[in-house]
Amino acid sequence: MKIFVSSFATVICIALVIGQAFARPPVYFKEPIQFRGTGCPQGSYTVSGNGTDTITILFDRYDAAKPTRNAASGMFRTSCNFVVPVSVPSGYQVSNLTSDWRGYAEGRTKLHREYFFAGQRGPSKTSSPRGDYVETDNLMHATWSPCGRGTVPMRINSSIRAQSNPSYISVDTVDLKNKPKVHIIFRLQWRQCR
Repeated sequence: MKIFVSSFATVICIALVIGQAFARPPVYFKEPIQFRGTGCPQGSYTVSGNGTDTITILFDRYDAAKPTRNAASGMFRTSCNFVVPVSVPSGYQVSNLTSDWRGYAEGRTKLHREYFFAGQRGPSKTSSPRGDYVETDNLMHATWSPCGRGTVPMRINSSIRAQSNPSYISVDTVDLKNKPKVHIIFRLQWRQCR
């Protein structure tokens, strides 16, 4: 009986070691996220999902219109640039996998966004959404962060513009996971350094 128990314990220990060797590292978004821009003044947004690999940002005033009196922002072009700290363990690097931008638009409008890690240039996209929209950016492997430096700042620059008269556009949410509201969703992917 002792041999069976000892053998069973050895198998369990080996399984745990193998399981840990193949477990993914804890890559996650951290606080605080820094916001700058006319579309995201202090107190006009909420963030959920810190401490996970998915984050959602909800906006109250990220809009633009012609005539400008039809916008909460009072502008025909607004922007919101933010820096999201990402915890990356030693020996790994991280990439932005997918982002969903949600909002409402009518008339001729533009939504521009650019993604990059500090010190790099990244992909950018411009679209002309209409109605209740979801703009999904699949940026898998577009850019990778530097190799495991503890915290890596992921930067997103965005802007919206109302082009025709009348026109209106809003971003309600930037999210890393789908929520019932309009939002932007960011999802992370990581790999061992190359």
